[in-house]
Amino acid sequence: MFIPLLCISAFLVAGTAAYFSVVGIATLFSGSYNEVLVMAGSLELGKLVATSYLYRYWAETNKLLKSYLCIAVLILMGITSIGIFGYLSAAYQSTSLAYNQVNSKVEILEQQKQTFDNEIAQLTSRIETLNKSRLSQEQRLTTLSRQAAAPIYKDIEKAGEEIKTLTERTTELQNSKTEKDNAIIALKEEQSKVKDIGTFSFVAKSIEKPLDSVVTTFICILIGVFDPLAVALVLAFNVAIKKNQKNEEFDLSSLEELKKQEEARIENETNANRINNTRVDRL
Repeated sequence: MFIPLLCISAFLVAGTAAYFSVVGIATLFSGSYNEVLVMAGSLELGKLVATSYLYRYWAETNKLLKSYLCIAVLILMGITSIGIFGYLSAAYQSTSLAYNQVNSKVEILEQQKQTFDNEIAQLTSRIETLNKSRLSQEQRLTTLSRQAAAPIYKDIEKAGEEIKTLTERTTELQNSKTEKDNAIIALKEEQSKVKDIGTFSFVAKSIEKPLDSVVTTFICILIGVFDPLAVALVLAFNVAIKKNQKNEEFDLSSLEELKKQEEARIENETNANRINNTRVDRL
């Protein structure tokens, strides 16, 4: 039961690695995509066959061929890793582009909000100044004659109109700021759907490293075990098959030996019976 499981695991990992590698390499040479696809696929198959051959016929193979095949398998493992890196990097870049676009939009909206906040702060400060000035002038009115108070009334009226205009502008800015907040919320909801980049982004912030560096490191770790594991599992499958064949041969030879022993015993008994029968006949 374990050998079939090992077989499935080996060819699943090897097949997945081959798919990522073949598509990744073909994408690098998209001008001849189909041709490169066939070439890379053939090399992947050749790598696995060469690995199996080296294990099964190591003792029977001359040094020159063994050296070439070992070097070829190692180089193909490196090519496979490059192909996987290209495939995963392209997948990350396509997702990262949308993620970064959303980030850029959010940053622009945040800058606009900051501009609104600065203007609101200036307007609020001006309104406070006008209110204080108007209150001071209103307090002076009680001590002035009607003629002397006339200019002050005009100043108070003018201040009131300016305060009204500034208040309307402040309200308009607050509404615009609310619209920007809603737009940011919508963008972040859209961004939250990109879970893979979001997870890497959280990790990057946690360890204070650039997002691209974190993703590149993860991809390198992944390809560091991907194709070597595929080759190792193919070797393990060959080891298991060879050991199982030896056990079967041993069992067959044991059965053959037991059969011979049983035949010899039956023949001895038959001979003994013949001798006994001959003696009885003589008596």
